[in-house]
Amino acid sequence: MPIYDIFQKGLRRGAEHLPYDPTKAYAYVEHPVLGWRVYIRSAMFLHEDNQMDRFLVFRNSKSGNAKGTWEPPKGQMEGKDLLHKPSTPLITLMVNALSREVEEEAHCTDLHKIRYTGLVFQSREEDYPENWVFQYHLFQGRVNPETVQDIFHTFSWMKGHPKAVKRWRRDRKETDAVAWFHPKKTKLNPRWCPTIVFAYLKEFDRS
Repeated sequence: MPIYDIFQKGLRRGAEHLPYDPTKAYAYVEHPVLGWRVYIRSAMFLHEDNQMDRFLVFRNSKSGNAKGTWEPPKGQMEGKDLLHKPSTPLITLMVNALSREVEEEAHCTDLHKIRYTGLVFQSREEDYPENWVFQYHLFQGRVNPETVQDIFHTFSWMKGHPKAVKRWRRDRKETDAVAWFHPKKTKLNPRWCPTIVFAYLKEFDRS
């Protein structure tokens, strides 16, 4: 299956409620003639300034202390991110949506030097029709040392205040720990993350 170009002109923009999470409408682009549809997802690799040899990962709170649950901040673009500004370039909307994911999952708003790597991971969910796929687009961002300290402090505070965290909205409670990625100590969520992280590390080594 080819890697579909979601940045080409003339694609239709839309959003649909999907069975596994019907509360949200997830964003897609669709070719008006060929009929393929791509649901847009993104991931952010967060590096401390001048420390490009490591990046932050976050533990999925739904899994408790189970292994294989660490991820870089990532998420699916929602219809509200895509459809309200039809004239805005898609890459700009993707950055805006991913910045919100970073704020929710990493509790970080001071993000700078955001760069689109051009790396794309494309695959299909089992219940997708034949001409539907999703794509993860990989981005890189920087945070200063003070912000890194704030991130670690926030997650430390969360451990000591479970009742307060329980009152947060759903999206802010998706993660419960932070660490620097280590292939043995921070086992990745096995579904898509190993492929995404390996692709990023391979590109990083090449550069």
